[in-house]
Formats: sequence, C-alpha cells, structure tokens
Amino acid sequence: MRDYFNNIYVGLRSFWKGLSLTFNHMKNKEDLVATLQYPNEKWPIPERNIGYDMSEYNVVRSRLHVDMDDCIGCLQCERACPVDCIKIDTIKPSKDSDIDCGITSHGTQKKLVVPRFTIDMTECMYCNLCVYPCPEECIYMVGGPNENKHEMDYEFSQYTRDGLIFEFATATDDEIISAGGEDYLKQRDSKKSNLKDGEELKGKEFVPEIIEKAKKTTSSASAKAAELTHKSFSDLDDKKQRGLAKKTFLLLKKKGNSDAEILEAIESELKGKDLFSDQVKELLVSLSGGGAQSSSNSTSMPELTHKSFSDLDDKKQRGLAKKTFLLLKKRGSSDTEILKAIEAELKEKDLFNDQVKELLVSLSGDSNKTIKEKENIPQSAELFDMKKLNDIDDKVARGLSKKIYIKAKKDDKTSEEILVDIESSLKASDKLSGNVLDIINNIRESL
Repeated sequence: MRDYFNNIYVGLRSFWKGLSLTFNHMKNKEDLVATLQYPNEKWPIPERNIGYDMSEYNVVRSRLHVDMDDCIGCLQCERACPVDCIKIDTIKPSKDSDIDCGITSHGTQKKLVVPRFTIDMTECMYCNLCVYPCPEECIYMVGGPNENKHEMDYEFSQYTRDGLIFEFATATDDEIISAGGEDYLKQRDSKKSNLKDGEELKGKEFVPEIIEKAKKTTSSASAKAAELTHKSFSDLDDKKQRGLAKKTFLLLKKKGNSDAEILEAIESELKGKDLFSDQVKELLVSLSGGGAQSSSNSTSMPELTHKSFSDLDDKKQRGLAKKTFLLLKKRGSSDTEILKAIEAELKEKDLFNDQVKELLVSLSGDSNKTIKEKENIPQSAELFDMKKLNDIDDKVARGLSKKIYIKAKKDDKTSEEILVDIESSLKASDKLSGNVLDIINNIRESL
C-alpha cells in the first residue's frame, strides 16, 4: 500500500516539475528558448575557405536559373533533363509577322518566341546535365563559378509546392499574339480552366458509353443543316463508314459538287459497300436539312415516365428499362435519347424481343406503325417452344432437331414447316424412331 501511494506522489511531482519548466519558458521565451525562429531568423553564413576560390568549383549543387534574354528555344536542356522537370513551349513567328525576337549576348539571332520556360525544383535531381548542352550558356546552377551572374541561393524552401515551380519566360500575351500564337493562348487558358475546375471538384461528369452513343446519335439527327465539312461525319461510330464518307466528301468537294450531290453520292457509296445503317440515314437527313421533320414527329410522343415500362412481362427487362430511364432523366436527357439508350442496353444484355420493340415504338409516338407491326407479326414469333424437343431420348436426333428448329426460325418458317423439316431430316438420317414420331405428333396436335 505504501508503494502505491509513493508512486502516485512521484508521478505528480514529476508532472508538476515538467509543467513548471514549460510555464517558465513561456514567460521568458526570449531568454530561455534556444530554437531559432526560422525562416524569420537565420544563422549568419560562416566564411568559407577551403583552399581555393569559389570560381574554381566545377559544379555547384544549387537551384537552376535561366537568363531568358539569351534563350533561343532550342530545347536542348529539356531533352537532357533525366527527370523531365523542365518544360519549354516555343512559337515560331509567321513570315508576315514583324516581331523581333532579339539577339543573345553571344550575337545569335533569336528566331523563336518562348512563352513558357518552367523548372520544377521539387523534381530536380541537381545533376547539372541540362547546363552542358546549352549553346548560349543561359541555364546554370546559381553560385560558385556563376557567382557573378547569381548569388548562391542555398535556402529556397516554400510552404507549398507551387513556390518551387519557377517560371522564367517573359513573353507577354501581346507578343505571343504578334507571333501568331492565338491557338497557344486558347490552349493555355483551357488548361488553366480545367485545373481550376478540378480544384473546385467540377470534373467532367461520367457518362456510360452506351448513353454517350445515344446522345451522339440523337444530337446528330436533330441538328439543323449547317455548312457541310468533312468533320460533319465525325459522329459516325463505325470507322469504315466514317472514313468512306469523309473520303467521298473531299473527293467531290474538290470537283465543285454541291452539298446535295455530295450527300447523295455518300449514301450510294455506303449502300454499295453494305455500310448503310440507321445512324448514317439520320445523319444524312439532318445534314440535308430534314431535322425539322424529325422534331415534328417527336412532338407527338406521349409523356414518358418509369411506369411506362411496367407492361413488360420479363422482370429483368422491366428493371433494366426503368433503371436506365431514371439515370438518364436525372441527367436531363430527352425522351428520344432515353428510348434509344434503353433499346441499346436491352440489346446488349440480349433481352430485346418483340414485346420490347412494340412498347418502344408506341412510346415514341408512332402508333400507326405499332398497329401495322402487330398485324404483320411473323409466324415465327408464334412457334412452339423448342424445349419440347428435349423429350427426344436419342442425343443425335435431339441435337439435329434443335439445329433444324433454329435454322427454320431464322427463315421465318411456320411450326408445321419446321416439324415437316425435322421429320424428313430424321428420316433421311435413319433417326426417326417411334418415340420421336410420337413427340412430333404431340407437338403438331398442340398447335
């Protein structure tokens, strides 16, 4: 018990001593605190005397400096840098420009404008390799043999990384414009804007590829007829379609053909190569000025909600359609874009069937087409279930029957025609047994 209380006493006493020492230093910090208040206070630099003059040093490991008046924009230092910490942009003035780039101290005529010469000292490894290839000796490590150019900068730490990225270029925007660098300024301002958006967490919204394609197709179809250029066909997804359309356009444009003749030639060329598709058709219609017709059709579309897809019998179809609808509705997509995206999504998941097709057509506002398609439903849609052929015991006969069924379905044959083909094929293969014949007759009776 005595040791227990003794330990408590020793602990409190040591705690109080430490706390008293801290309070004492806080009251008399100017006299008692030995820490130098860096960077506001610095120790004086001692005299350096190691037996020879500073100018005799071969290499000084200090920060880099650039005399921009002597830089000719040759990019030799940028290529030599092993860590890629030097970034240089150059602009060659056009022939009709009156800008004078200047002359270096060595008498070299400068032929390029350097709008950017950035060195990131946070990445620099102080290897001095960028100094040696410079033909004008404009980049160097400060201090040492370059003491007459720039004093030793042995302390250049910063609180943020930006403070260690040095920009040496002195070209103004007016000089850049005079040299024909308008495009350079646009790209530079665009990069700054993107960086600012990134800092404010305004990055580009992620859009699934299938939705992007639907938007691209719809926007190309609803666009008004504008000036026709080879870029007008850049929205085509298929590489062959895009290449052939641009090639035909450039060929006929040189010959002086009108836009209507060019579009007609592109259509016939794509049809001849079996590359004509719905996307091509919509694009050609929009480029020919037929966008107004598409917009008039879209006005008759009924109001689209997630409940519009509740009539789908298949649970997966219904769920995927509603999920895609809600996602695109939040993004502000139009009804046409939503229907196209749902169609593409269901096709990709192999869930597209006649019921989905009829529903999408009706939701798009073309009720006449829906009735017509209902009247002309191919008989292959009412075929008997292929699973009924699983009752055939013989493995070879069963496989052959299913193969005939699949082929006949593609050819839009009726159930009776399929059963006749199965019966004749099995008979020719000597696989038509009593069991198989009974199954065929049962299927025929159930039709």
